[in-house]
Amino acid sequence: MLLRSAPPEHMPKMPRGWGWQIKLGCLAALVALYGGFMWHVTHQKIRPVMERVDIPVTVVATPRQAAPPAPPITMLPPPPLAGVVPPVLPGGAAQHP
Repeated sequence: MLLRSAPPEHMPKMPRGWGWQIKLGCLAALVALYGGFMWHVTHQKIRPVMERVDIPVTVVATPRQAAPPAPPITMLPPPPLAGVVPPVLPGGAAQHP
């Protein structure tokens, strides 16, 4: 069957009826279903498992002694600044204020 841009003249019209009411009902049903699911997820009570597991632990090594304190860090003076004069480009003297 070829696709046409306009339906033929003898094609029966769709009956006017419950189109928008059905769409609205489906949307309301989906919203209610989603809302009920979200309410169930947020209000369910998760029972904690009250089992206690005791794991025996044995120390196999003696604790190490603390390290000696680090010597203080001596601050060095900053190196002297070497003042470099920027180069003077030709024609650039007129741009300075």
